[in-house]
Amino acid sequence: MNTSLSVFQDHLIDYAGLFPPAALSLENAIRNYAKYKNSKDSWMLGPFVLPVSQLKQLDSHIHLFSYEIPLTLSVVGGKSSSVTECKVQFQEDMNHISAFISNYKNRVKVEILEIPLPSDVPSLEVLKEIADGAAKIKVYAFCEVQLTGDWKTHVSATLDAIAENNSSMESWIGVKLRTGGIKAEMFPTPEQIAFVIDACRKRNLPIKFTAGLHHPIRMYRDEVKTHMYGFLNIFLAGILSYTQKLGTKKIEEILSDENSSSFSFSKDHLAWQDLSVTTQEIKKIRQKSILSFGSCSFDEPRDELRELINQQGGII
Repeated sequence: MNTSLSVFQDHLIDYAGLFPPAALSLENAIRNYAKYKNSKDSWMLGPFVLPVSQLKQLDSHIHLFSYEIPLTLSVVGGKSSSVTECKVQFQEDMNHISAFISNYKNRVKVEILEIPLPSDVPSLEVLKEIADGAAKIKVYAFCEVQLTGDWKTHVSATLDAIAENNSSMESWIGVKLRTGGIKAEMFPTPEQIAFVIDACRKRNLPIKFTAGLHHPIRMYRDEVKTHMYGFLNIFLAGILSYTQKLGTKKIEEILSDENSSSFSFSKDHLAWQDLSVTTQEIKKIRQKSILSFGSCSFDEPRDELRELINQQGGII
């Protein structure tokens, strides 16, 4: 369990079976998660991703988990259209989450709160409320940035505000980036993803990803009529940006690479072309900076990565 690949995959996939394209019922999704939590591959699994509006519906499924193997959650907060509405929505979400934790604290652990930010730049007041509220119930807060309009200016201002909050707070706020969806127009460009990765590195902001990362290597997919990003592309680009201080153009190149032979695996290193990262570097950056991705499938990314490694002759 100490090879570069096992460290890379450690709690890599947050299971989001409720969300499209899988869009499973809560009954099926939560039973899948219980199965994964009890499997030999549970070490690859992150929390179960659940909208805050469905917390109460979990009551009849808590018996699937125990003190030894708890239900671990990443709760997605409600959407808001303005900073003022965001404050109100956040307080409502916190009330629901706090009540849920009180009821099931022996079988449930809420690890993450994912907050969709409105289209305007969040104020320090709002970010402080989010940080304080999350710290009070001992969860990590991640704010989803929007890539709309003058997106570079908007992203920079949003990340500057989060960084300023983090500089004066013991509890930090992380960044969540959406990397796809069920339609071509929901996929950001390589330039946009590279910009956010680079900007988070420069501001020392942890980042997690969601949507469209079912496959290890970037490829064109007919179901969405566009290229889907590979999670191996995304994470190696992010990790290498830290270890090699890559510029955005090189990050874009890694994100856009569709040649699986560009990626290689050994016991002590993972590499893209001639750029490599050690097991210890992967562990450090995965724990603090480039964290995980949400996927509506656990089997698909796990199995396709194994297939890729086998095609390349296994771990050297």
